[in-house]
Amino acid sequence: MLVGSRKFLLIALFAALLIVLVNLVWWLNYQRTEEMLEHQLGRRLSALAQAATQVVPALDLELLIQGEIETYLRVVDQLDFIRATDSLAELFVLDDSYHLLASTDIEPDSIYFLKDLNGPYIDSIFFTPVPVTVLTPSYQTGQLRLRSAFAPLISEDGVITAVLGVEANVDYFDSLGELRTNLYFASGLSLLGGILLGVVFLWLQSRINSAEQKLFLAETHTHLGRMVAVVAHELKNPLMIIRGSAERMAKKTEMGEATYVVEEVDRLDQIVSGYLDFAKAGGSVLAGETPEKFNLTELAMGIRKHIDLRYVDQPPIWISEPSEAMIEVVGYRRSLRQVLLNLLMNAIEACTEAGRPVEIGIELSADQSKAVVKVSDHGPGLGRREVKELFTPFRTSKKTGSGLGLYLSRRIVMEMGGEIGIDSVPGKGTTVTIEIPIESDS
Repeated sequence: MLVGSRKFLLIALFAALLIVLVNLVWWLNYQRTEEMLEHQLGRRLSALAQAATQVVPALDLELLIQGEIETYLRVVDQLDFIRATDSLAELFVLDDSYHLLASTDIEPDSIYFLKDLNGPYIDSIFFTPVPVTVLTPSYQTGQLRLRSAFAPLISEDGVITAVLGVEANVDYFDSLGELRTNLYFASGLSLLGGILLGVVFLWLQSRINSAEQKLFLAETHTHLGRMVAVVAHELKNPLMIIRGSAERMAKKTEMGEATYVVEEVDRLDQIVSGYLDFAKAGGSVLAGETPEKFNLTELAMGIRKHIDLRYVDQPPIWISEPSEAMIEVVGYRRSLRQVLLNLLMNAIEACTEAGRPVEIGIELSADQSKAVVKVSDHGPGLGRREVKELFTPFRTSKKTGSGLGLYLSRRIVMEMGGEIGIDSVPGKGTTVTIEIPIESDS
């Protein structure tokens, strides 16, 4: 399971990295396209601004400053020709006070209306000793996105007395906006697709893990069947000898302990049979046992007495005991005794291994259709993940446990038509609840 989780984590990281890399390539390509278009527009505007300065020679510049109308009309006509030919927004001539000396605008203002925005770029031309063409970044004005270039106009004295401005629509801005929107959409789709693929892969991985677990259990059944066949054969004969000896001792001496030896031998024999039944594919753990009517209260009291005798040197503290009310059920007495005894022994071991006082309990209740048995302890408790794995075969937290005790207990209860559940809080203890029908369904 851990290997499967690591595999899923690695594939998830690879998929996430792949999605990030694809989106990164898209956005880098978009940024590169934007920079390329900006660069091309900048070079075009610079070249046009420098070329347009030839339309305003030094002599015409002086006449423009003086307000000579014929020169004004001629310069505007030539600038308008450049504007129309190169699909520009506007060409104009400014003095150092931002007054428009000439403009292709039909109704030009007397003062350049974008002086607050582009004033620093225009001023840099007047205060730079070497004539240079200046480019502005893209800017928004009304519904338009523009970019400007400014070139110096030099008088006959060699002094920069005006600048020629070129404004162009950033016609690719809408296309870039559409491309950016498409990239947002594509990135969202790729993220959604990655999540959907992750969900599908997670589902497939869970199916694979389930199949691997079933295969593991099938292989375990095979190996366990071979092992149990040998172990069961070797244990059966010594157990029968011990049982026979204990029965003869009980008849001769009437020792109560001898009776418990017989009962424990029967329990061991039942456990060995349980292992053998587990190893058989589809075998029932109740095979060979017939349902009988018995008193559940007497069974619980007998188990309590057995626990007290077994731990006579350090008797456990009973935090709850069976009530005196008689609860009669029809079921499998020997198997249910095995389950309850196994649960109580687990509770004692949990308290002992945690270095806590052995505090355990068993209580009974009943309604019209079922009997409820609760086995509790004040041990260290279990985490949610540990509780989830308690009934998994061969999973155990004990150093000497086989990992089959709780698994077989659950199978016994379920084959009786009942249910078993565990409620555990770390640091506060554990309670196992068994619900079995009053009348057996078998």
